[in-house]
Amino acid sequence: MIILSMTVTYLIISRNLILFYINMKNKRLMAATVLAFFLLTALTFSCKSYPPSFNVEKFYTESDDTIDFIEDKSYIALLPKNGAGEYYTEKGIIFYPGGLVDYHAYIPLLTRCAENKTACFIVKMPLNFAFMDKQAAGKFLTLYPEINNWYMAGHSLGGAIAASYISRHAKDFKGLILLAAYSTHDISKKNLKVLSLYGSNDKVLNLEHYHKYQKKLPAIGSGLTEIIINGGNHAQFASYGNQDGDGIADISAEEQQSITAAEIASWMELK
Repeated sequence: MIILSMTVTYLIISRNLILFYINMKNKRLMAATVLAFFLLTALTFSCKSYPPSFNVEKFYTESDDTIDFIEDKSYIALLPKNGAGEYYTEKGIIFYPGGLVDYHAYIPLLTRCAENKTACFIVKMPLNFAFMDKQAAGKFLTLYPEINNWYMAGHSLGGAIAASYISRHAKDFKGLILLAAYSTHDISKKNLKVLSLYGSNDKVLNLEHYHKYQKKLPAIGSGLTEIIINGGNHAQFASYGNQDGDGIADISAEEQQSITAAEIASWMELK
């Protein structure tokens, strides 16, 4: 299914590149388009993707009825309900997945977040790369105008792209949640609070870059909250098994995700 999805997306983008090539006259742009086409081809068919490590349909059917799971063609909505069957609309999280990670792998984590009375939206990124649809978050503010307070979030590459988006749309959001990620865009002077979490056993996150770019965020205690999850690693913020080059976790994925959801809820003042 992942290969089919990647192939269809590849064909669509390739078609647009070819049409762009046919209609252009600038030779440098023509050369750049050819290069982009070959890079896209190599990227699409050589990258390893990480599927969810659980049965998604079974997860849906075995979940209780306090959360509605809605799969749209471009996102998954997790909408928590109160005792009267009405949705909680005070706060919402828009989530960008990590690079090459199937978006379904984040359902367990975001379900835990939704259980804390916040609506959650997992964006389905083309080719499982967040940079392929950086502007995806914007549509949710229109689709769900009843939600009063919005937060951006993302894991790894998805966190970096979420930070990039919020740096240009800070007025629309209350805060940013970074999971094993950092921002290369300066949001230190924006009216935003930031929650940054990573595992002590994470071997994928470049800590040198993480600390280097920390100056792009508000100072710790003045907008930035940093949490290091003891025994956690990079992959276990989601449920897709082991990741190449990652450290071995001393805690389970379930525990790491429970800690993460609890920290997010506390930071968002949901508890």
